[in-house]
Amino acid sequence: MTKIRTSKGFKAMKDWYKITAKAGDKPAQISVFDEIGAWGVTAKMFIADLKALGDVKKIDMDINSPGGSVFDALAMYNALRASGAEITVKVLGVAASAASLLAMAGDKIVMPENAFMMVHNPINGIYGNADEMRDMADVLDKIGASLIGTYVARTGRTEDEVKALLAAETWLSAADAVAQGFADEMEPALKVAAAVYDLDRLPQNVQALFKPAANADPEPTPEPTPTPEPTPTPDPVNTPTATVADQILALATEHGLQTYAAHWAVQAASLDVARAHIETAREITALCAVASRPDDAAAFIYASASIEKVREQLCARLAAQSEQSHVDTTKPVSRSTANAAQPEAVSTSSIWAARHKVNQGV
Repeated sequence: MTKIRTSKGFKAMKDWYKITAKAGDKPAQISVFDEIGAWGVTAKMFIADLKALGDVKKIDMDINSPGGSVFDALAMYNALRASGAEITVKVLGVAASAASLLAMAGDKIVMPENAFMMVHNPINGIYGNADEMRDMADVLDKIGASLIGTYVARTGRTEDEVKALLAAETWLSAADAVAQGFADEMEPALKVAAAVYDLDRLPQNVQALFKPAANADPEPTPEPTPTPEPTPTPDPVNTPTATVADQILALATEHGLQTYAAHWAVQAASLDVARAHIETAREITALCAVASRPDDAAAFIYASASIEKVREQLCARLAAQSEQSHVDTTKPVSRSTANAAQPEAVSTSSIWAARHKVNQGV
């Protein structure tokens, strides 16, 4: 039996999440190549498909995920541990945030030498008064304690050591993960490409390690005939005589956001401010694309909306959209058996006149 799910918001031909049962004694295959939670792999679908596998002895799970909902990840982790199967986890690219928690379900965790794992303290956005914010801080502390306990049990590190790693939002290479107990084995590097997770959002030093390793013994090639070096094209960003507006246009064009260059050139007081606007605009564009509302990005960018405000607005719009598309599947109530209204009003005077005739013997 095979179960395949395709995440909403992506082309149907790309399977970001899959659970496949294998014949005989072969391990069942699980692939998690998406966010964990509402817009990606939810605990509900994951656990339902896991149960549909039946009594499996072994599970191989591949992960390449930026993380997501800690509660979904906890539920998926607990379901895997309760399955009784021998679980081997392989981090193909990155297991970040909640995805690193899911990876801890493995009896054996394997990472290619160019893969990564990231751990950090739980985070949440909140709108409310001071009491509500203090309550949320207490909740985050409790969630953090649960995460620390899971990592401590799997890695063998002390509670203080794990706390320090989470507080620092630590990126672990495969070698680091093995040394710290977050993985059991490092294998030769895989050639990875950005499929689900946007490598531009990773630190520069981490991005460099994702590049395919060079061939150790390259085939000799004949030396090319020398050709005159072309005249270098001036870089408008680094040219001393370039105006700030030219530099902003060059940066915006580099990231495919030239439509907003004029807006930033007028609004931004300096090139550094414009850079911040461009980074925010890239994040807004990505959020709107994931939410299947790409046309909303322009309004947010022109309004200089913060990332927190964009998330809040998108959530509200998605909720409203879901409410409008709701289909009522309840059976219609049968019509009332009460008598229909009379077509004409009853004449009281006519009734009394008729009775009078009877009484008079007419």
